[in-house]
Amino acid sequence: MCRRPVVIASICRAIFGLVLIALAACSSAVVDSVTQPVPRASAGSVPGHVYLLRGLVGEVFSLGFYDLAERIRERGVYASVHSMYAPGNLAGEIIAKHRQAPAPIVLIGHSSGADVAIAIAERLRAANIPVAIMFGFDPTPIAGRIPDNVELFINLYQKTNLIGGGEARAASGFRGRIVNVDLRERREIIHITLDKSPVIHVLVADKIGAILRARVQASPVRSRREAPVAYVTPLTMRYVVPPNVPIVLWDSAMRGTLGADETLEAFASRMDATAWAIASVNNVRLEDPPPPGTSLLVPRSIYATAR
Repeated sequence: MCRRPVVIASICRAIFGLVLIALAACSSAVVDSVTQPVPRASAGSVPGHVYLLRGLVGEVFSLGFYDLAERIRERGVYASVHSMYAPGNLAGEIIAKHRQAPAPIVLIGHSSGADVAIAIAERLRAANIPVAIMFGFDPTPIAGRIPDNVELFINLYQKTNLIGGGEARAASGFRGRIVNVDLRERREIIHITLDKSPVIHVLVADKIGAILRARVQASPVRSRREAPVAYVTPLTMRYVVPPNVPIVLWDSAMRGTLGADETLEAFASRMDATAWAIASVNNVRLEDPPPPGTSLLVPRSIYATAR
């Protein structure tokens, strides 16, 4: 009986989603810039397995995950698409495979599929199995908290979305990194087209490929800077992507101190970062910087693009 509110909420989201399908059919589903082709690698050349979980009505929603899986395979990583309806069976399959041949695990879920991916991560935690990377594609507000066996969770969501909009939050004892990428201002994307965006596909596949290749090399491939950097852990970070800039998926952050009479633009330049992102991450305005000496989070990408 205790699960009845969850089931009712899921049914309501499904009905509302069908309305969105009708609306989306009247216009272009996704307006994305042209992406460059990536050299194809043989799937399995990079250790790891990516499991993609479709949403509540997987036969209609989340079909873009098949294209995303192919993008990931092009980076040399195994990827498979699954239903969200038998999470226990899939969790058991992942556990058995990992115990037989340990390799990095990546979980990706769309809508309610993202909720289920988090539940699977919790099952893996109970089996003492780590999860290298997770991506949420607009999970719902009732999604569970991110368990402490997850190293990195990047959440692509739209906070104002009525059937998604779930912000990723850490469970007790979490030691990894959570990055909430709020796409509410990107009007070319809605809940039922987020999984189909070619731009998002490239960003996610590149991030996965770069991180898993870096794990093979036993040390991250630093982007831009070679000097050691003190990255913030545990980390929970959120930023809203403006409508007129490229979408960026940062995976880490460091701290910097705002200097005397220093604007956020000057601070960003000194930190080799992006001013709008620093403002958003720290919930301040570019035109109204905080007092000198304020410690600010600076979003970074530890891993270079795997192209």
